[in-house]
Amino acid sequence: MKTLTLNNLVVIGLPIALACLTGCTGFLTSSPRTIYREVPVAAPKADVPPGVVEYVWEEPMVDVVDVPPGLDPEGRYYRPGHQAVVEVRQGRWKHYNTGN
Repeated sequence: MKTLTLNNLVVIGLPIALACLTGCTGFLTSSPRTIYREVPVAAPKADVPPGVVEYVWEEPMVDVVDVPPGLDPEGRYYRPGHQAVVEVRQGRWKHYNTGN
C-alpha cells in the first residue's frame, strides 16, 4: 500500500481544489438582476362629504370682429382697419353636477 506524501497530496489535491473553487465562483460573480414589473392599481374612489359643492371654470365666450378704418368713436384721430376681440360672455365658475 502506498502512503500519501505531501508531494502527492499537492499534485492531486491542488487541481481538485482549484476546480471546485472556480466551478462555484461562476454563481458568486454573476450580478443580481433587478426585474421591474408594472402593476396597475385602481385609485380608491373618494367619497364626497355631503354639502360639498364642486365647481368648474367655464371659459369666456369671445368673438373676433372687423373694425373698419376711420376716425375713432370720439373723432380725434384716424385709425386703420383692424380686427378686435370682443368678450361676449365673461368666464365664470359653474356648478358641476357629479350625477349623485
